[in-house]
Amino acid sequence: MVNAQTKGKRGENQVKTQYFDHMGIRLKRDLEQYRSSDHGDLLADFKDGEFDWPFCIEVKAYANTGSDTHRPAWWQQVRKAAKAQGQIPVLWYKYDRRDWRIVMHMNHVSFALGGSFDHQDENLLLTMDMDTCFYVTREILSARAKS
Repeated sequence: MVNAQTKGKRGENQVKTQYFDHMGIRLKRDLEQYRSSDHGDLLADFKDGEFDWPFCIEVKAYANTGSDTHRPAWWQQVRKAAKAQGQIPVLWYKYDRRDWRIVMHMNHVSFALGGSFDHQDENLLLTMDMDTCFYVTREILSARAKS
């Protein structure tokens, strides 16, 4: 039997590696996640001054369930943590022997692409692959730098 905490840490390390490989951004585990429920799994690790990193990242790695979709409780968890931190919720999830999937709310995706930020439906989510996630992340960072 696989230890859930070990599997979670391995998943977090995989996501950290992807952010560094694709964007040159170093992330670290947020150790506060073990003391308080209102924290994501990963946060930016900037040693060269401040940087506006607006994302609250939650990582889930689970055994196959026969489904490709995220569990609603996962989204609620990252949404609650992001709200408490004043950040954008980002859910990374992966089932065994499947690719990573990433979930963001359409408001943030729409804003990044020059659209409106007024989608009221809290369940209006976009599930994407890694390449799309990194594209949207770059666009969000760019849009925030301009505003």
